[in-house]
Amino acid sequence: MTGCVDPNAPIKTRAGKLTQMQVDAIVHSCGGNPEMVRIENDDLIIYPAKDLSVTGCVLKALQATGQTTLSRVENQRHNPPESQ
Repeated sequence: MTGCVDPNAPIKTRAGKLTQMQVDAIVHSCGGNPEMVRIENDDLIIYPAKDLSVTGCVLKALQATGQTTLSRVENQRHNPPESQ
């Protein structure tokens, strides 16, 4: 299938000035597995949790730090242009 993305694939973004200790605290506060997010060479590698609400919580909290290159995290619905 072309154009499909594996929803279980790791998400990679810049870590900014975040430390592993700060990231671990975010993951813990969201109820995630401690190994869910790792800092490797200034990048954050995020392994999605089986529970989407945990992954969403972690992504929102990381984005809120202002240190990552994550775009806005929210539910998004595609609205096709109306025919004229």
